[in-house]
Amino acid sequence: MKIGIVGAMDEELISIRAFMQGLKKIETGKRLFWSGAADGHEIYLTRCDPGKVNAAIATQQMLDLFSVELLFNMGSSGALTPELEVGDLVIAAELIQHDFDLTDWGLAPGELLFDVFVSKPAGQLQFRKQQTFSADERLTALALKVSQGVSLSPLAGYAPKIYSGRILSGDQFIGRVEKAQWLWDTHRGLCADMEAAAIAHVCQVNQVPFLCVRAISDKADHSATVSFTDFLVEATANYGKLFEALIKALK
Repeated sequence: MKIGIVGAMDEELISIRAFMQGLKKIETGKRLFWSGAADGHEIYLTRCDPGKVNAAIATQQMLDLFSVELLFNMGSSGALTPELEVGDLVIAAELIQHDFDLTDWGLAPGELLFDVFVSKPAGQLQFRKQQTFSADERLTALALKVSQGVSLSPLAGYAPKIYSGRILSGDQFIGRVEKAQWLWDTHRGLCADMEAAAIAHVCQVNQVPFLCVRAISDKADHSATVSFTDFLVEATANYGKLFEALIKALK
């Protein structure tokens, strides 16, 4: 099976490269990919850089160049609910692009337009709308199952936990508590990042199963006593353990 993995930062891919064999670099234009193998599967990695457009470009290139059959995304996310601690992992069930705003047209926050056309003879705009993009149910269920047997490394004495739910994405750094609260109140997303929902969007269009696992980098009220960047190696190693176990379990 061919598996593609996209992360925003190169550091977020180190834990994946650690369990791959036969690593090779593939340079195409300005994009660097890594290829290798793990448990009989072909694995392809690339760094997309932050932001939804960067993520969408890298994902489409991954699909076009290597015809991957599954697409995984990992990285860091800021918590939107107080129950999440720095280092916790969130497995996405569904995703929303929270910064897409057509509320002045009467749409809900985050709803996107598809199949847009002007009807004849009335001349009215017709479209299909969609707010959420789903992660693949079977991959999500398998990730939750194998996570029960994964021993996560503690961060500053805290034993990370694994959650599953809605993840929000937007081309915004959420640095204000008020904004984080608005996102929670509006969308009930567990955490926010800048790429995952865009990658899910591309995968839906291409009909490729998608899975996302995110490590929490900051608490919702920004009161964390530990810095995610100080424990980046340990935090990324934890979802590396989860992905390694998941790849072993894939048939």
